[in-house]
Amino acid sequence: MESFEIHKAARIIEQFLLNDLSNWYLRRSRKRLWVEEKTKDKLAAYTTMYEMFLSLIKLLAPFTPFISEEMYQNLRSGDMKESIHLCNYPKTNMEFIDDDLESGMQQIRDLVEVGRALRSKIGIKVRYPLSEAILICSKETEDSIKGLVELLREEINVKEIKYQQNTDGYMDKELKPNFAVIGPRFKEKAGIVSKVLETLDKHKLYQEILEKGSYNVDIDGEEISLNIDDFEVVEKEKEGIARTETGGIIILMNTILTDELKAEGFCREVVRRIQSMRKELDLDVEQEIEIIIHLNEDNKKMLDSWIGYVKEETRSKDIQFSSKQEGSLVKTWTIDDDEISIAISPSS
Repeated sequence: MESFEIHKAARIIEQFLLNDLSNWYLRRSRKRLWVEEKTKDKLAAYTTMYEMFLSLIKLLAPFTPFISEEMYQNLRSGDMKESIHLCNYPKTNMEFIDDDLESGMQQIRDLVEVGRALRSKIGIKVRYPLSEAILICSKETEDSIKGLVELLREEINVKEIKYQQNTDGYMDKELKPNFAVIGPRFKEKAGIVSKVLETLDKHKLYQEILEKGSYNVDIDGEEISLNIDDFEVVEKEKEGIARTETGGIIILMNTILTDELKAEGFCREVVRRIQSMRKELDLDVEQEIEIIIHLNEDNKKMLDSWIGYVKEETRSKDIQFSSKQEGSLVKTWTIDDDEISIAISPSS
């Protein structure tokens, strides 16, 4: 602003509003704001948001003077200035800034971003929980994010997060022929050596060279000894493990979906459909509903095990299973290639 680069100032405000406030702070605060009681945590969130909105519209006042004024009048209390344009422009209070907390939170947000991208890559929806994620990082990094790691656990939807300082136990190591070494060493026989090596089990080859220091192969009746310098060591995730990395931190996810994890994920998908139908009927948040569901036997078993969760999340007074679909709104959905019909009605 001082250098009259107004467009840059506006973009910074926009990025804060979308990324920091809306897509992170407000979304992460939903649960504590939905609590019916006036808890300290809920009131703290309200207070933070009030101060945030008040400061934000003061920042916006030079850009959008009329909208900012309207918002200010809605937030204004009796002892405040009559107009937002009579207020001082906000100044940074350095006492309120915790650099370690901000650094740790940024690391968590970066991990969330790559973790969700990894789930998308391996084709497992975020609503389906995974058993664990392993963070490969230094002890210093672990200490900096440990107090915030519950946010990461919820965002990437895993049951547990563990810490390790190396990937041993989660990766298989294989040997790949290093042609830059093999070519000059074996000259005209290099092609034959390469073909023989391609037929071998690369993991067993690595283990044997690691234990014995060399590996012998027969090339046209001649025994040739190969050592670790003739190869490149390649790491590959073990079966059921997916890997990604950001900022020097490696995330390993256990991708094996047990029956229990599948059931929980399926029920979360059902809840999302019911919530969508509630919104379509424009029901009040407190309005209880009655539900009739028709689905195949396998999916019914999964839903049965989480029926209490579905009722609580959707404010359902009663859930019945029947092919006779009657209600204020009836819809058929496809979840994991299976059709499920849902009928909902406001409870009297």
